[in-house]
Amino acid sequence: MTKQELITTLAARRDAAGLSTAEIALRSGLTERSVRNALSLQGNPQLSSLLALVDALGLELQLAPKGFGETAATDPGYRPVTTRVGHAIAQAPAPPPYTTNNKRRSP
Repeated sequence: MTKQELITTLAARRDAAGLSTAEIALRSGLTERSVRNALSLQGNPQLSSLLALVDALGLELQLAPKGFGETAATDPGYRPVTTRVGHAIAQAPAPPPYTTNNKRRSP
């Protein structure tokens, strides 16, 4: 996805949700000017602003290897599999509960 496609997608989501620039600014913690600039085709938002906008619009940004999903255009039976990367890595499994042995030995 190119930067312009991403901005166009975000702007379309804003329009579909019926949100004003002021509402998005309030939800994202950005200024109205930052929102306007970021959602214009000439905009060049910082990653932090982009992530705030994505969240404010009820979306989630996911990364995939280049070319991922291209077979969908050539293979009508292709069904993408949704995966979530990061959550399992970020959260290590909980350690086993600590147990104490309170048994006393008899003399």
